[in-house]
Amino acid sequence: MLPATEVKAVVFELDGTLVDTAEDVCMAAKEMLADLHLPSLNTELVRDWIGDGTDRLVHRILSRKIDGVVPDSLFRIGSALFLKAYQRRNHAAAELYPGVEACLRQLTRKNVPMVVVTNQATSLANDILIRLGIRNHFALVLGRDALQEPKPSPDGLLEAALLLQLNPDELMVVGGSVNDVNAARAAGCPVVCVSYGFNYGVDIRYSAPDEVLDSLASFPAYLNKGLSKPAKTKLGKSGLAPKLAKPINR
Repeated sequence: MLPATEVKAVVFELDGTLVDTAEDVCMAAKEMLADLHLPSLNTELVRDWIGDGTDRLVHRILSRKIDGVVPDSLFRIGSALFLKAYQRRNHAAAELYPGVEACLRQLTRKNVPMVVVTNQATSLANDILIRLGIRNHFALVLGRDALQEPKPSPDGLLEAALLLQLNPDELMVVGGSVNDVNAARAAGCPVVCVSYGFNYGVDIRYSAPDEVLDSLASFPAYLNKGLSKPAKTKLGKSGLAPKLAKPINR
């Protein structure tokens, strides 16, 4: 069980936690395959493969396997076509999940520092946050290119803690995939997940985060009171959630 430490900042995942980017990604994948004169791919598969960065996603789409790898020559062409198509869409279909804006506003009013750590490129992550009008809530945005290793490595969380001058266990991680849980555990951070995240089509409860929320609208209340009991879900107990030593700026 994680130590009962006062949480002083919150680290959010972007894709599948704050923002639904799936439609833009799926449309870019469709255009890439068409440009390469390859058959189209079920969009549900593409959606389930989001979360490990663009390079990994392109390999998956071109190989049609979650662990697939294609030759470098094909990957380079496919990656260029995918990024061009994705950028051309300019995040037209990206939208905040219900409850996200209310959550961020409450935490901002309480002066809780917030950070985004994502496997997306930093520039693309900033573009999405600006377009959706929520970039001002975040002190830092750390993308794949700003880190030595992407999630599930804890590098992004450790870098965020360093830049905020906090201990890692003073960060609360909020994500939606097993990568977020594994990164948080490796860094020593408490972790909460949303039930709707991009997680390869697998229920996030199997990854045993400290708590699972159906909407981020309930997250500020969770932070304020902490949880002293194990989360109860249809899959059974997932372990004790970290109890906050003090409420954040009541």
